[in-house]
Amino acid sequence: MLATLSLLFVVTAAYLLAHFVVDRLENKFFFSSGGEYLLLGILVGPASPWFTALSGDVLAQLAPLMSLAIGWMGLLYGTRIQFPTIAGSRFTAGRIALIEAIVSGGIVAAIASVAFHFLPFSWEGPKQWAFAIATLSVAAIVASPYTVKLVRRKLNAKGETTNLFEKVFHINELVAIVAFGAILCLFHTPNPAFDGRPTWIEWFVITIALGALLGVLFGMFLGDEHNEDKQFLALVGIVVFASGLAYSLELSPLLVNLVLGVVLVRVADPQLVKEIDLSLERSSRPMYIVMLIFAGAMTTVTGWLPWALAGIFVLARTIGKLTGGAVASLGLPCARMDQGRGMLGHGDVAVAMALNILLVYPGDLGKMLSAAILTSVVVNEVWSARLLKGLLIDTGDIRHDSKLSSTKREGEIKPPPFRETGA
Repeated sequence: MLATLSLLFVVTAAYLLAHFVVDRLENKFFFSSGGEYLLLGILVGPASPWFTALSGDVLAQLAPLMSLAIGWMGLLYGTRIQFPTIAGSRFTAGRIALIEAIVSGGIVAAIASVAFHFLPFSWEGPKQWAFAIATLSVAAIVASPYTVKLVRRKLNAKGETTNLFEKVFHINELVAIVAFGAILCLFHTPNPAFDGRPTWIEWFVITIALGALLGVLFGMFLGDEHNEDKQFLALVGIVVFASGLAYSLELSPLLVNLVLGVVLVRVADPQLVKEIDLSLERSSRPMYIVMLIFAGAMTTVTGWLPWALAGIFVLARTIGKLTGGAVASLGLPCARMDQGRGMLGHGDVAVAMALNILLVYPGDLGKMLSAAILTSVVVNEVWSARLLKGLLIDTGDIRHDSKLSSTKREGEIKPPPFRETGA
């Protein structure tokens, strides 16, 4: 009962905050919102000195809801992957995304290694140290497509660079989600009763197989059901089931549901897939808010060391993105050396990773890593959209009359969300 009342209070407060304050600020100052929900989570979480709506016991009871929100993001992305498009002509977007991911992840790993060596961090063993470096490196790869959507919607951005960046960011998220799922398998807590089995490779295969099997079963279960309410309830049920299995096995709900979504769109009726995608799109923002609130409530760090790591991570990721963007542009006439400045947005997948870490590693290590990732998300929300806007102005994707066009569109009826073709 207490958990339900606490949840209702938090969701109501988040809705009022978004409706009356945040949307207006986002329109006026051109930034992507999210940090305010993290702050709300901190203010009502266990560390709050004023009002604790989400105590430790309540958060433990609401863990399935957190897994649902994480899995929802994975399913949303999985239903939008179009592999023929990813492997399209010359694989330009894929080349940029992969090279940028390798370079930026490598730079973050190198800087984090130096920081962990010189700062007074305490480790239980080399495995914990390696997990921290791997997690920060993979989290740094994520580049949020929301900044591109924001610039498209507000400034009517359109052109080769805008289209290319949408594809690059989606491939970036795919790489990050798969790599994050592999990390949780690689550093999976061993069960002494099974004498070291399953191995990390077997855990990874289990993750993929679990998502694929649930995708087939869900497609068969839906059949020819086109009732919107029944579809939504079915979506909630399957994501709760898949995410709950992943949570209980200490696997990634993101990857399990991503595979589920990939399989689902290939076994279900195309019209049904469009309806499911629309339902997922409409509920993606509330699920993102839920993740932010719970991540804020669970990330309770003390002392200067976690915040020092957060600052180092933000700086390392910025250096990595700028350098990775420059390296990835070499030999490509359609790319710019300074394209990295448009890749700094972090977004929902990074938040899902941070919350997933908190669920699997609720101790000091998980809180420290999630604090670093969430700090990067908040900081980059402030300037990522503006930097991308400047880049697209330089490439000609945003014209001088775009602001006027955006103003005209505000009075028009917004069309329903369209189904993206992914990367």
